[in-house]
Amino acid sequence: MDRYETFATWIFIVFGALIVAGLMAFSIATDDKPAFLFALGSGCSAFFLGFAVIFDQPRLYGLILFLSVALIAGSITAIVT
Repeated sequence: MDRYETFATWIFIVFGALIVAGLMAFSIATDDKPAFLFALGSGCSAFFLGFAVIFDQPRLYGLILFLSVALIAGSITAIVT
């Protein structure tokens, strides 16, 4: 694997699995459906970050990253309120 593929793999693992799965688990435990849906959307968009890295699309990477962070912020806001 080259450098981009390794970086994309770590994006899949760290961002998609650990952070978003933690938000999803907390949302399920507290029975907060909007927070779960925001976290699920963020996980789906974070999945495509790796593909943007592999295919060397920096603008697409930035757009998807912004979308994913916005959905995480929505999930956290839904949990807090």
